[in-house]
Amino acid sequence: MDNETKKTSSFPDLDGKVIIKVQLGNDIRRIPIHNEEITYDELVLMMQRVFRGNINNNDDILIKYKDEDGDLITIFDSSDLAFAIQCSRILKITLFVNGRPGPMEGQQVQLVRRELRQLRERIDRLLESLESQELSGGRQRRGSTDSSPPSTPATKRSGWIFECVHAGLDMFH
Repeated sequence: MDNETKKTSSFPDLDGKVIIKVQLGNDIRRIPIHNEEITYDELVLMMQRVFRGNINNNDDILIKYKDEDGDLITIFDSSDLAFAIQCSRILKITLFVNGRPGPMEGQQVQLVRRELRQLRERIDRLLESLESQELSGGRQRRGSTDSSPPSTPATKRSGWIFECVHAGLDMFH
């Protein structure tokens, strides 16, 4: 094999072809395109087919490509897409579906998990506080001359809600 054959066989022939490397979350696909005159709408349809099950027709899709500086540049229409193809024969695209770059992963999952654990610990402390108040309240009621009616499950529930609100459960703010 001569040197010229080695050079051409080790590199793909990109004459008249564009390679699109597209990423949705951790899923990266490599797609050869033979028509560099592809429109924005055709690209969106292609992404829906390639990532079938992860992108629906109703999803809001934002397409960005990585330029020569490594910045993510938004592709808004067919002219943006044509310019991106002119800049590079291998177009690196990141898809954002409904404002997100893909399913929650890594750090996002850890953050949500940590917040849920903190929430669970707070609820456990509140429940322990309520149980101790019920125990101390029950002893006090037996010996007191209070004429209020005995506590029922409904009044306990409303009391618990009242206690939670006044205990500062403002985690949803």
